[in-house]
Order: sequence, then C-alpha cells, then structure tokens
Amino acid sequence: MRFLLWMQPRSRSAARSSMVVLAGVAVLVTVVFLPVQTGARNPTPTELLLLLVAVAVVLLGCWAARNRPVPALVAWAVVPLLSVVAIVVLDLLTSDVSVAAQVFFVFPTLYGASQLRRPGAVVMTVASVVGVGVVVLGSLPLAAAVADLGYVTAALVTTAVLLVRSGERQDELVTRLERLAAVDPLTGLATRRVLDEAARSAISGADSAEGTSLILLDVDEFKSVNDRYGHPGGDEVLVQLAEYLVRSARRDDIVSRLGGDEMAVLLPGCSKEALQRRAEQIVADVRAHTFVLHDGQAIRVSVSIGLANVPVDAADLQGLYVRADQALYEAKRSGRNRVGVLATPPTS
Repeated sequence: MRFLLWMQPRSRSAARSSMVVLAGVAVLVTVVFLPVQTGARNPTPTELLLLLVAVAVVLLGCWAARNRPVPALVAWAVVPLLSVVAIVVLDLLTSDVSVAAQVFFVFPTLYGASQLRRPGAVVMTVASVVGVGVVVLGSLPLAAAVADLGYVTAALVTTAVLLVRSGERQDELVTRLERLAAVDPLTGLATRRVLDEAARSAISGADSAEGTSLILLDVDEFKSVNDRYGHPGGDEVLVQLAEYLVRSARRDDIVSRLGGDEMAVLLPGCSKEALQRRAEQIVADVRAHTFVLHDGQAIRVSVSIGLANVPVDAADLQGLYVRADQALYEAKRSGRNRVGVLATPPTS
C-alpha cells in the first residue's frame, strides 16, 4: 500500500500530460525508426507478439490517463513502470544498445522526478537503471556493458536528483505561499480568504434555529495609538487583542484579521441572543484589559463591535458582512466602546 502511495503524482492532470508525451514519444519514435535500425535482427513471432502487447498496453495506459479519470491507485503505479518494460522489450527486439536507444530510459526518470515525490522518483529512477542493465548486460560483453551502465546510471541519477530537489523547493515555496494566504503574519489570525470559506461552509449547513453569526470589531482611535506609541506600539496592541480573541473563542469559531485594526469572529451555530452576549463581553474585557507595550508602557484601548446573524439579519455571506458593517458604523456613530445595534430589520 505504501508503494502505491509513493507512485501517486503531485498533480494528476500534469502527470497525465507528461505520461502521454514521455511514454508515447519513447514508444512511437522507436517503432518509427525500427525499419532503418542497422544491425537489427528480425524478431521471432513470440517476440513480435510481446512487442505489440507492450506497445498496446502503454499506449492504452497513456490514452486512459489522458482522456479518462484514473482514480485507481494501481493504475498510477503500473502504467509508468510499464513504459520502462516497453522500452526494454523494444531495445532487446531491435538488438539496439546504442546511445540513441538508451536515451529513452531518461523519459521514465524525467516523469518520476518531475511528477512524483521523492520515494516515487527513486522507484522510477531505479526501474530505469534496471532497464538499462537488462538491455546492455544481455547484449554487450561484460566490460562494455558495465561501462555503458555506469555512464547511463550517472546521467539518470543526476537528472533525478536535480529535478527532485527543484520540485521539493517548489513544494516548499507553494506551502509558504499558501500559509501566507491563510495566516496573517503579524497576529497569526486567519486571513479574510479563510474566513470567507469558513463562513460559506457554515451558512450552507447552518441550523435555522441558531444560524451563523459574525462579529466585526476595530480598535477605537487606533490612529492615535500609532501616532503616540509608533507603529510597533500599535502592532503590540493588535497582537495582544488577537491573543485575547483566540483565547476566548470556542473550538469552532474562526478569528480573522481583515486588515489594519479590523478583526472578525465567525461563530457557527450561534444564535443572535448568544451573539449579543458574546459581543458585550468582548467590549467589557478589552476595556478592562491593560495592554503592555514592548518598552513596558501600559495603555488602555477600547473596541467598537458590529454583529449580524444568518438568518435573522441576512440570508447570505454578502448580506452578513453588510449588516455587521452597518452595525459597526452605528457603534462608532453612537460614541464607540460599545456594540452597535441596528434599529430596523434588513430589507428583503
């Protein structure tokens, strides 16, 4: 089972394309040039049958990988290895041990190193080396076979190592970029993208009796905090506020930084009444909290909050944001340091 997992490509669509190009070219080019191969012997009927079967299986695998979904783990493991077998059969039937023939063993190595993770790349490289060994050891004197095998092995292993390292660096870069897209670098909170995805999922499966709630909050007069204590001081306030929101959140809540000093808390399965109590508690806790800056200064800040609930205040994600933002504006207009309350229901 572990072997099958090793052979699964990073991207099935990219692997399908590579499989078609590499395996198809390796087989078809060899077949096309078979009539003009110098020194080639006529294959026996049995060998010809094996040749046709190998070509048919590889081409069928390439066609299936290109035009049909291939969900089976076994298919992704078998088809690339069959391409190595096909190259071996073709070389043995044509008695061709030239560089022109051996170069096709690079193709399965390229597939493994570019499309598979390290264990799978190792399997494909070893398979290619074994394939070369079968061809040269069965067709050349031992000394010449060993020399050819050494040169080709060096080329195959070097190619695989360089491509695998490049692919792993790319994977690391993609992981870092995905993390940057999901996590705010200052506070460690989720980004707006993550919040939106979680909100859509929660709203689509929300219980109508409680629904999904959203809190929007920002720090009152945050610009004056930055002006007085500098941006490092403002950043300290945001970091400590984020830590408080995470500590006070429920297991399923999503705490997000939307930008600047604006943060949000998504509360799946939270009624409008429970949402109101939660928001009031946040306002009171922040007002009572002492924020200690990096230089030891202690300051106090307050927050204004807007809240909304699906289905009480809105029917979808956009409406949820709009109503919560309207409530936040009302909190600021009414003097800040409070929870905004909308006097009128949403219009249908």
